[in-house]
Amino acid sequence: MRMKNWYAAIDTHSGGEPLRIVTGGLPPLEGASLRERAEFFRRNFDAARKLLLAEPRGHGAMTGAVVTAPVTKEARFGLLFLDQEGLTAISGHGIIAAVAAWTATGQLEPSKAAAGILIDCPAGTVRAVADCEGGEVRLVMVESVPSFVWAAPFRVNVEGAEVRVDIAFSGEMYAVADASSLLAGVSGGYPLPKLREWARLIREAAEGRLQVEHPLADWNGKIYGVFFYRREAEYDGRCETHVETRLESRLKARADDRPDDRDSSGIVYRSAAVFAGEQLDRSPGGAGVCAHLAVLYSRGLLARGQQVVYEGITGAQAVGSIAGETAASGRRAVIPRFTGTAHVLGFMNFLLDPADPLPEGFILN
Repeated sequence: MRMKNWYAAIDTHSGGEPLRIVTGGLPPLEGASLRERAEFFRRNFDAARKLLLAEPRGHGAMTGAVVTAPVTKEARFGLLFLDQEGLTAISGHGIIAAVAAWTATGQLEPSKAAAGILIDCPAGTVRAVADCEGGEVRLVMVESVPSFVWAAPFRVNVEGAEVRVDIAFSGEMYAVADASSLLAGVSGGYPLPKLREWARLIREAAEGRLQVEHPLADWNGKIYGVFFYRREAEYDGRCETHVETRLESRLKARADDRPDDRDSSGIVYRSAAVFAGEQLDRSPGGAGVCAHLAVLYSRGLLARGQQVVYEGITGAQAVGSIAGETAASGRRAVIPRFTGTAHVLGFMNFLLDPADPLPEGFILN
């Protein structure tokens, strides 16, 4: 068998959402910024993206990341994020998984990860802090890019249910949908066969109503994902979650992270997201969580430092909060923070046989 292309990767998952981190087979990507490098990758290596993410090497839910040299002086490295449609400007689960994988493989010292590092992304530079025990990463907290509500809320009729929709930017543009009316009378989780259809209807309604302008002028101007949420309960900080709140609590205890005088008890939301067309997020959400946090804060429903627990479709959980306020694109914005887990699954090698009739793979939906 002749070998035409060879790629190495680390497979991971964060809350059930798979991420394939490309570690070999690609040359250094050209560009002075991460967005320029993303465009260079798009023009020259889209076939590699398809080969690595699509069947038979991947599947319809697979996402990916490419580690690059940093573009800012303080950052440790840069990340490009891949999905089934192309590239995305930010990926919360991707950042968490990359930090966990880089620490597990010795490319990032646990002490440096615990102290906090900066990571360059197409949407901007984010901060990540790992909670390590015995050199092992237990949790990763990410302070993401400024996030804000982009458009006033409106209602969409989805299969007879009136759904409140907010449009928020969190590195990508999200339609943030209150699923309470859709899930009326439904016990347990989301009806998975319905989610993609609901997301399509909401996305079409939003794009038909609004002229979507991506705050990153050189990025795709569209609704990237639909984030569904349903409020489940409240907890008093002692709630048993898959994601322990110790790291969040430790960070919140710092003087500049103290919540204001409003109630600081936590809130639990059942979440689900559909992004990049029809990809169903297995994790509780990253960028979608940040968009929802911005919506909650703008409505006065969330205090700075107050914790929110998100439970995704696999039962995995993440913790979100607001680290502070800022301004972005001429709007009042927040610095969202979310904490989650990730695990390394394996070390992969892929190649392309020149005789393979499916060099870019395929996706069956």
